Formats: sequence, structure tokens, C-alpha cells
Amino acid sequence: MTIRVRRTLSIVTLTIASVLALVGCSDEKDAPEGASPDRPVVIRFWHMDDSGLRKESTERIIADFNARHEGEIRVEALGVNFWDYWDKIAVSIAAMEEPDVFLNDLGNVGMRAATGAIADLDSYLADAGIDPDATYFDAPLEMARFEGSVYALPYETDVRLLFYNKQMFAEVGLDPEQPPSSWQELQESAHALSIRFDRGTYDRLGFNPLLPQSYFLTYVWGTGADYLDDEGNIVVNSAEVVAALTQWNALIETYGREELQKFASEFGGGAADPFIVEKLAMTIQVPDFYSQIKRYNPDLDFGYTQVPYPAGPTSWSNGFSLELSIRSDHPEEAFTFMSYLMSREVQLERARTASVLVTNEEAATDPRLMADPFWRETVATLEHTHFRPFMLAAPMWYEHMNRSVEEVVFGRKGPQEALDHAQRMIRNDITKFEMTR
Repeated sequence: MTIRVRRTLSIVTLTIASVLALVGCSDEKDAPEGASPDRPVVIRFWHMDDSGLRKESTERIIADFNARHEGEIRVEALGVNFWDYWDKIAVSIAAMEEPDVFLNDLGNVGMRAATGAIADLDSYLADAGIDPDATYFDAPLEMARFEGSVYALPYETDVRLLFYNKQMFAEVGLDPEQPPSSWQELQESAHALSIRFDRGTYDRLGFNPLLPQSYFLTYVWGTGADYLDDEGNIVVNSAEVVAALTQWNALIETYGREELQKFASEFGGGAADPFIVEKLAMTIQVPDFYSQIKRYNPDLDFGYTQVPYPAGPTSWSNGFSLELSIRSDHPEEAFTFMSYLMSREVQLERARTASVLVTNEEAATDPRLMADPFWRETVATLEHTHFRPFMLAAPMWYEHMNRSVEEVVFGRKGPQEALDHAQRMIRNDITKFEMTR
């Protein structure tokens, strides 16, 4: 894909002894400080691909872009650890010192669009000849819209799948080619696969519902419930959600809350993940976990399937948005870089090297990818996945719910009491928002 770059010449005044040479015929402010015709426009880009396959892929992509645009545009990238990134980007936006282009939470694009922090991309897309509806998967693209306009590009999304250890299945008499197809089967398999020490802690665990990707958020959808009422209001204390939390907490108590926590504390991510080091028989994970297994334990005999829940398979999706700062001095060049990242060739590169579920539909359904059964399963999951409902008046509503779930899991409150409190906090957020309108 070729993107037309609109450039302006700048007046650059050079003082060499007493000689002044004027170059160009435009306003001096169009050029960055210290720029000259042989110095490219610099675009700052922040992301969280700071290690492993993602880092390697991102660095190759940026190096290729810089080579293609040598002398015109140079991207200076900063990769920050995932857990530190969110504070860093939030502080930079609050201080109005954010980079030209940056990744952020796809689920909350509307927050930044409403405050005027990021640019409306409709005109840039039109100038580049990009039809977003024909280019990107529908659901993630919808999350990148606010009040009818596209304010971000859906850089990547995700889904959740159940990974399981085939060798462990065979060891306990379970068919390694028949993973659990119901929530009850998952629990029965998990108990058969777990091995306890004499002191009661786990040497090997069948399944840990407290691990990061095993969200209660998803379990609610998996019971057939939802967080929206008939009028489109966020409701987290409905009878259906309360019942789901009651079931979820009972499951955790079956395993032993303290034992699950202790088990989780003994492991980490990547090469130290409990599934990868073969101490966890089943785990819910995102697609790029597949590439981590191949990298850190290539001999692991494993399978994958849809996550079975009480009402049937479901998944949760979010992902990262690619956003353009409203304060960028070079928005056209910045969008040139953004459109390159979203191009078919680059999105295909990310999918092939890091198992990232890209949103460029043509790239994601490329025959070379679809020849892999794992990739086909990943793409198929988009058919029954969910995104968090976005509500401008209470954009962080799910954080209130998550804290209430923790209160229940740690035995401090009952499900109804905890979720009633979360609903009051959401109502408070809405009231504060309405007072500022």
C-alpha cells in the first residue's frame, strides 16, 4: 500500500560566518527545531513490546519503515514494560507531553476522544484511500469509534483459548484428543490432574481460576448473563451476575483460596509460566501464548480448544489501539507511520512471528496463516467473543466490579453485598460526570 505524504518546505536560516542562505518558501514553524532539508521529520512512538518475540518483531518493523522513508521520516520508538506502560502514557497525556503516536487500551478509546487528547482519523483515512469498514474486523473497529468517527486504529485484538497438556491427560487416563467440552468436564478433569503434597499445597495443578486470563468478567458471559440491561445501562448487581459470582467463589473455595494463591506466587510469565514449566495442566490464555510455548518449551505436547463455560464457549476480547496525539506537530507523517503499521504486510508479519491476533482482516485470514489449525481456532473465536461495554459516564465501571470480586474471593463480603457496593460506585461516577456536563 502506498500512502501519499504531504510535505511542506521550511525556511531554514543558516549562519556561516556572515553568509545567510534561505532554503524553501514556507513558514519556519513547520520544521522541528534544528531541522534542515537533509534531516527527517522525527515521530515519537511508544509501545509495550519491550521483550521477547514482540520486541523483535516491532524493532524489525520500525527499522524497515525508517529505511523506506530515509531522509523524510524517522520513527524513534520507546518500548516500556506492560505493567509500567499505563501509568507512563496516562501521565504524559495529562501533562500534554505524549508522543506523536502511541498504543493504548482499545476498550477506552472514547475516554481520550471525549477529552480531545487524540485526533479524529476520518480525514486521514479518506486521504489515504483506506476504508476502515472494509479493512478491519468489525468488533475491534467499533471499539475504536466515538460518536460515529474513527479516533484510533485497532492495532491488535485478542481472544481467550484453553490450552491443555496432552501428556498429563494421558497420564491420568483422560483422552488427550478430547479436551473438556463443558464447564463440568473442565472441573472434573482439573481435579483428576491435580497433585497435592502431603502438606496440602499443590505440586501440580489442574486449573487455576485465579490466574490473569481467567477473568470473572468472562465467566459472567459464559453463564449467559450480561452487564447491560434493556435500556443499555451498566448493571453489575443483577440476579444473574450475583449468581455467577456465587458460583465463581464456590469454585475457588473448592480448590482452596490460599493454596491457589501460593501456587500462583511460585511462578511468573514467559519461561517461568506454570503451564510452560509443566506444573499446570490447563490454562486460559491469549493467542500469543502459543508462540511463547514454542519458544520456551518447544517439546511440550499440548492442545487447545474453546474455553467451555456453563452456557457454552465464550471469550473476552480487548486489545491495543493505535492513537495519534492531537498535539502532534507532524500529524500527516505520524499517520503515514500508523497506516504502515496497519498495512496488510506488517500486520501479517506480526501475526506470523508473534501469534498476535491482528485486526487487518485480509492479513488475519491470509491462507498462510489459516493453514495452521491453531490460527483457524483463534480467528473462529471472534464469532462468539465479547468486548467490555463502553460507557463515557463511567468508563472504568469494570474496575469497581473487579474490586468487589476480590472482596468476595478474600472472604470479606458476600456476593450480593459486594456487587451492590460496586453498583453504587458506578452510580457515583455517573453522577459526577453529569454534574460536569
